[in-house]
Amino acid sequence: MTNNTAIALESLPGAREVLRELEFANGEPLVHLIRGRSGTGKSTLLSAIRARLRAHGVTACEDMEAALNGSGPRALIVDDVHTLDAPELDKLCAAVESGSCTVVMATRPHPHDQALRTLTDATARRGRVLELRALGVADIAPFARELGMMVPRAVAAHIHRQTAGIHSGVVAALTAAAATRLDGGIAAVEAAVTEWARTLLNHTDPRLLEVLAVAATGAGLDSDELSEVLGVDRDVVVTLIDDARAGALVTDADLLLEPAVAPLRTLLGDRRYLSVQRRLLQTRLDTGLLRDHTALLLAESGVQDPRLAEFLCAHAEKVGADALRYYRAAAAAGADPEAIAVRWADAAARAGDSDTALRLAEPVLARACAPENATDATGPAPTPTDLALAVRTCAGVWARRSLMNRAAQLYSWLGAHRVGADWANGATVLYLSGEPEQAAAFAASAVHWPPTETTVRSATIAGALARTVTTGPVAEVQLPLPPVNRQEWSLAGFDSDAPPRNAGGERTRSAVAALIQAARSNGAAGAERSLPCSSAAIATLLCLSMGEPRRAADALRGCAKDPQAPVLSAWVSMLGGDEQAAATTMSQVDVAELPPRDRLLAHGVLAGLARRGGDDAALALAWESAYPLLDEVGPDLLALLPIGELWLTAIRLRDEGRVLSLVDGARELLGRLSDPPAWANAFHWYAIQAAIAKGSPDELLPPAHRLKEAAAAGDPHAAVLADAGRNWVLMLRGQVDPDRVTAAAVRLADIGLRWDAAKLASEAALVVGDSAAATTLLKLARTIRAQARPQVRPVVRPEPAAPPPEQRVAPANDVLSEREREVAELVLLGLTYREIGARLYISAKTVEHHVARIRRRIGAGSRSELLSMLRAMGHGSLLV
Repeated sequence: MTNNTAIALESLPGAREVLRELEFANGEPLVHLIRGRSGTGKSTLLSAIRARLRAHGVTACEDMEAALNGSGPRALIVDDVHTLDAPELDKLCAAVESGSCTVVMATRPHPHDQALRTLTDATARRGRVLELRALGVADIAPFARELGMMVPRAVAAHIHRQTAGIHSGVVAALTAAAATRLDGGIAAVEAAVTEWARTLLNHTDPRLLEVLAVAATGAGLDSDELSEVLGVDRDVVVTLIDDARAGALVTDADLLLEPAVAPLRTLLGDRRYLSVQRRLLQTRLDTGLLRDHTALLLAESGVQDPRLAEFLCAHAEKVGADALRYYRAAAAAGADPEAIAVRWADAAARAGDSDTALRLAEPVLARACAPENATDATGPAPTPTDLALAVRTCAGVWARRSLMNRAAQLYSWLGAHRVGADWANGATVLYLSGEPEQAAAFAASAVHWPPTETTVRSATIAGALARTVTTGPVAEVQLPLPPVNRQEWSLAGFDSDAPPRNAGGERTRSAVAALIQAARSNGAAGAERSLPCSSAAIATLLCLSMGEPRRAADALRGCAKDPQAPVLSAWVSMLGGDEQAAATTMSQVDVAELPPRDRLLAHGVLAGLARRGGDDAALALAWESAYPLLDEVGPDLLALLPIGELWLTAIRLRDEGRVLSLVDGARELLGRLSDPPAWANAFHWYAIQAAIAKGSPDELLPPAHRLKEAAAAGDPHAAVLADAGRNWVLMLRGQVDPDRVTAAAVRLADIGLRWDAAKLASEAALVVGDSAAATTLLKLARTIRAQARPQVRPVVRPEPAAPPPEQRVAPANDVLSEREREVAELVLLGLTYREIGARLYISAKTVEHHVARIRRRIGAGSRSELLSMLRAMGHGSLLV
């Protein structure tokens, strides 16, 4: 007995107890029946028992006469008891009943074998029956450790799915996984288990193979049904079912293991394999007992039948996310692809297979345009319902790819007279793409359609969007602002100091409430499937555009299952001032795997974090990853925030040309909508920042005018941004009013723009002539920025060998203050004193004083020596 075999006995329930009983039997005869399916370790345990008996001077015999009549201590060991005929089982039962010697037997379960049941009953009276069961998912890893192997949790779970926990299959899979690289573990397991299954099938009774072909369909193993399908007597079928269930390849649910399907089909041959399954289908259809899963597996195996195809199509709409698989199976079973193309495309779109959705739906649109007498038409013209569904499918794909203009073109072509009950989806797409007149025409058709569960949520979204892009009477709200000087307003393009009037705030707030209500309702699961974003995502982006990050967080609450939730959560954190949380969230997102719209949002937040952190290297990397996407997407209301962030990034890196087409498209979009404040304010703020970054005052005036107009109409968000923009323009002209800058910075911070607020205060401090005022503004900048600044995290690096005690440099924490350590990190990055001051919100002169103090404290005689000593002290290993 090998060491591994001994260790592996720990996974066999009761094995240790049996061995212990045999060891301390003191000559008294014992009776044990070990029962389990093929491959569960019966023979392994019998080998251990033989070795244990020999070690105690007991002769283990497989011959019944020798065991019963021989001299000296003997034990009868019988394996594969289920293969004995009835007379031999009777003799074995008599030996058990006699109690003349120790009897240890192993068998597979055969509940319909009367002689075997009699033997089992006798053993239960005289000794014990030990049941060996398959390993559970949680048992795979401990079993591997017993065999001296280690596998990752994911590989262990996959092994259980492939083998159903049968010990011999698990050993084959573990051996393969342990012999390959970590990234090839899954493939190695699948190949090994398939080979294991093929070996077992090669030694399987040919009559049993057809039973396994039925088990491959998930139809279960019913003796009466199998008798009809296989054309054999019921008594024979009962034995075959026992053999199948006692084997290693059929699960407890009577389903053939997936790795065994292909080898079984090869062994039987396609013709015989499909013949068995066709007979099963016929039987099930005749009795009305065909079930969804069985029908699906039959079609995927290659069984073709019109009734099977019709059955699958009828059930596809009832299975939710699995509808795509059902339509594929229906087509494989013989359904007309053109007849099911629209529903198949819709299922593909819902499943995220956009390429398949377009491939199936676009020919439907082409047939709608073909003349009736066209000779090259590929099929009949679609019905109005199918046409509307095809448009919705294609438009949804383009919208999720951030090509809202294409989606809008489709709905414009369809028209309000043909859109039918899908009017809300069309109106939503048209509002988001800046076509309010056409959207209103679609909404006007709503009176002809009832507000069903399927349409109520999409109608709510369309209505909410309408309120954000149109005007109407609302309650008046006063925004407290410091006194405004007419001359200063004129310098910045603001020519009126009249008190602001609210013209749309209530409408927008009610729109947000409606969107959040729609997001939290329990409406139809597919109600939003054709939209680019869910109602929660639209509400979140709307709140962020309005300068309400806290409300945006409320909109996301309870929407953790929304696929856009992580990226949107990062936006909420970044624009809410918590950049560390945003960075942590994005570190868990695989940007490359996101659809284009989500990828655009992800690149926008990554670029925004790098820009706010002042890390030019990170900013360059973020831009390099983002700009290839800019040629694939288009502008719409939901893309304004990432376009703005990427615009500022491009300007910072002197590569504005790559993003200008999107920027111009965004301007045109907002122009068509008459610059709705709820969506436009944030973009106009980006435009002001872009003009400042380029040093182009002329480009600053248009967005400043638009913010002024919105502020004059009573929009509080626009008023805050307009006031900040005015102070920024005056600062560029060398005119700084510390009180006004302070008030503007505080209000910017209050709406989540903490980085902008801190930058405004710090830049003003560099311009103002009064040193006391400059100090106050720098302190304000530090205070605001401290609430949002990412925490510095050390990079884990191998520790170098420690120098001798007399040469060891004192730890940095014992020499430098916290502020000096920050300066040291930035000095090692190669930043200038002014750049360090801008990063830390202190003056360049103060940075110079800090560097001089550092040199004195560590005794550096030159700049090169300063840098070397700082690195030796452990600096330069932080992410700033």
